[in-house]
Amino acid sequence: MPEAASRRRAVAAALAGTTIWGVSYSITKRTLAEVDPLAVAFARAAGATPFFCLLLLARQGRGAFTWAALRRAAPLGLLGITLNQLLFIIGLSRTTASHSALLFATIPVFVLLIAVVGRQESLTLARGAGLLLAFGGVALVALEKGFDWRQELVGGDLITLGGALSFAAYTVAGKAVLRELGPLRTTALAYVAGGGAVVIIAAPAAAAQHWGAVSAPALLGLGYAVVFGTMISYLLYYFALARLDPSQTAAFTYIQPVIAALVAWRFAGESLTPNFLLGGALVLGGVLLAERA
Repeated sequence: MPEAASRRRAVAAALAGTTIWGVSYSITKRTLAEVDPLAVAFARAAGATPFFCLLLLARQGRGAFTWAALRRAAPLGLLGITLNQLLFIIGLSRTTASHSALLFATIPVFVLLIAVVGRQESLTLARGAGLLLAFGGVALVALEKGFDWRQELVGGDLITLGGALSFAAYTVAGKAVLRELGPLRTTALAYVAGGGAVVIIAAPAAAAQHWGAVSAPALLGLGYAVVFGTMISYLLYYFALARLDPSQTAAFTYIQPVIAALVAWRFAGESLTPNFLLGGALVLGGVLLAERA
């Protein structure tokens, strides 16, 4: 395949994956109106874990599943899948789709902060300014209705930030493992540990869920979250990552909260307040400054 055509396909894949993720916030939020958050987490993990394992088996054979590799990937699974997915879905159930997408856009800032604390990277003036801008934007968005711990929105935003922090820790801790095992093997083995833990934790909620009372739109939303939001989006991401520089692939993440906010405004009735728009601009500007400095 000519290089230009391969690049165009990679860009199309990255844009498609970003769009799927951006749309999924509102769709999943709609599902959460009828389905327990932990039941949703159960469905995602129960679907994605065998999917990625079968994909790894088909691509690399049984030799890819070793105890040594599983031990390397297991801590990443607990951070990037167990904690991240549970905090994400619980947080989304208590906040808005647009807030959730914007707060998850802070992952690169948390990655930098963890790397600086761990003395893996230095904190320059520009990076420090980016951190302050991003977190100032987060505060502006999270506290637009005032600060009150009892407000569900504030609690949901804080839980969502915890999910972003756990994925950032996964990113930093996973650099060496990704170099050693590769992205597909790392993801599949991380799902064995992390997805397995989610299934165990969330199984009681899934069993208690009255599935017969769930409407067709909510079930379709759940199917979208599992098939498109978890499986297909990751395949598109890996396709793009193999053909584009990591920084080029990461640039598409800036589009995700914009798509999520527009979809939530147009189809879910969420309002785009001045606080949200200004805070969102500060977050994305801060992330861009911190990453590129």
